[in-house]
Amino acid sequence: MDDSLCLCNLLKAAAACCERELNDALCEFDISHCQAMILMKIGEGKISMSDMSREMCCHKSNITQVVAGLEEKGFVTRSLLESDRRITELVLTTKGSSTSVRLRELLVRRASDCMSIFTKEEKRTLGELLKKYVGKHRSS
Repeated sequence: MDDSLCLCNLLKAAAACCERELNDALCEFDISHCQAMILMKIGEGKISMSDMSREMCCHKSNITQVVAGLEEKGFVTRSLLESDRRITELVLTTKGSSTSVRLRELLVRRASDCMSIFTKEEKRTLGELLKKYVGKHRSS
C-alpha cells in the first residue's frame, strides 16, 4: 500500500480509537465528544458558528446540528451579532459553563490515559506533526 494512503488510514483509525475512548468517558453527561469539544471551545469565549466550523475542521451544517442538540439540552444559546446580523454567536448558559469545566477535567484525565503509551517526547513530536497537518488542511 502507498505510504501516504497508509498514513491517512492510520490517522483515521487513531482518530476513531480516541473518539471511542472519549465518548465512553462522556456517557454520564449524555453528550458526544464532538459536543463536548464545542462546549469547551465556547467556554473559552464567545465564538461564531463560522469560526467554530473552521476550528473544528467541520462543515457548517454539521456544526449547526451539533449546536442544536446542545441548545436543546440547555447548554448553549445562539444569537445574532448586533453589528452583523448574518453572524450567529454561540454563548454558554450557566448549565453549559459548569458542565464545560467538569468535561474538561474528565477529558484531560481520559486523554492522558489514552496517550500514556507514548513518552513525553513522542507526544510532543506527534503533536507537532498533527498541528502541521491540521494547520495546512484547516486553511484550505
